[in-house]
Amino acid sequence: MDVVYAGSPLEGLAGSSKGGDLSLILGRSGLGTTTLLVHVALNEVLLGGRVLHVALNESVDHTRAHYDELIRLLGPQLEDRVDNPALVMERGRVLHSFCARPFTIETLRRDLQVVREASGFEPTVLLVGGLEHGEQLQQRTAALAALAAELQLRCWVSVHSEAPLPAPCFEQASLVVRLVPDGARVRLQRVHGPGPGPGPGPGEDLPMVLEASTLLSLDAEEVAPGQPPEQIPPRRCTLYSGGAAGSEATFGEIAARWGVREVAFTFEGHLQERTEGRHELSPRELAMGDVSLSYVSKRLNRSYNDRGGLIRCVLQTLWHMVSRSQQIFVIGTILDDGTVRGGTGWSVELARMWSRELWVFDQVRGRWHQWRGGGWVPGSPRITSPHLCGTGTRQINDAGRGAIEALFEASFGGLE
Repeated sequence: MDVVYAGSPLEGLAGSSKGGDLSLILGRSGLGTTTLLVHVALNEVLLGGRVLHVALNESVDHTRAHYDELIRLLGPQLEDRVDNPALVMERGRVLHSFCARPFTIETLRRDLQVVREASGFEPTVLLVGGLEHGEQLQQRTAALAALAAELQLRCWVSVHSEAPLPAPCFEQASLVVRLVPDGARVRLQRVHGPGPGPGPGPGEDLPMVLEASTLLSLDAEEVAPGQPPEQIPPRRCTLYSGGAAGSEATFGEIAARWGVREVAFTFEGHLQERTEGRHELSPRELAMGDVSLSYVSKRLNRSYNDRGGLIRCVLQTLWHMVSRSQQIFVIGTILDDGTVRGGTGWSVELARMWSRELWVFDQVRGRWHQWRGGGWVPGSPRITSPHLCGTGTRQINDAGRGAIEALFEASFGGLE
């Protein structure tokens, strides 16, 4: 497999996939399995291939958002290779979603037939995102391997699992890799397949360290597992917020003094206090972060009344802030049930669901707490990732402001 842009996580997997092969990507939900599939698709389309991407647990718009963000970040690199990378991607990729309908291999086969016969679209790569580790995994893996071999497609499948795979899955797959969290970074591990790595078992790390949100290879490729990352200069960082009065405006003001780039998401009818880096989300972009209010109420153990659609738009905006960030910093109050008070509590829930590094400064207790091991643990945070989210209560007090000041000082104060 040729790799067509610098920083690709596929660099260490070159030559590991051919027509008819099945490759498996293992990792817990939220760690980046979809992002790795997007790298496979982007690389394939830029080489002239065609991709059918089937999402089992996400809508088409949610899946497309992963592509849009990666294309935006890679920007000039892709434009040096093709004119209008986003348009090239749309023409070379078809997205299907099973989030609102049952998934079976036979249904997938019928979808493939429709795509090929009705649309004249002949995929060279099939991506299936979001298989769960369970009793059907072995059967579905075998069926996907048979489908790939029959149609001579290269098939990549992501599996949400930290548990070992059943042994027969290794017989079906030519390659098995695992995404392993390492602080604010991710390591890619070869568990089975071509290369110097071992067979089924603990596996070995490939020689790269990846950013958690983009899975692009970091410069510090020789960092040992568990070793703290080097201080990151503020000019390399981007703060995502909503620019609302209180915590978000304070994060923006302080970040600007250190030279951190800002992106402040908003929507029509939303009142922003801080507009530096303003990005008004379109209705389509807002829809990417849509969520049932009953589900939010259940997660946060409280009821929400959507006043003219405002609450829903705020929750959708939080989705954009958290999804782009590797570290989440929140000013608020931790309640007895472990949730955080107010609408900003949804950003905390998203960060927990997606396994982001999460810190909350509790203004009542007067200290930072990190979500770790299923509970809140007091600690002292530092900014170690280029993409961070700063949000929280509108009623920020002197202690909350001081906590943000101290966070940026501890993170960047020692840099020349």
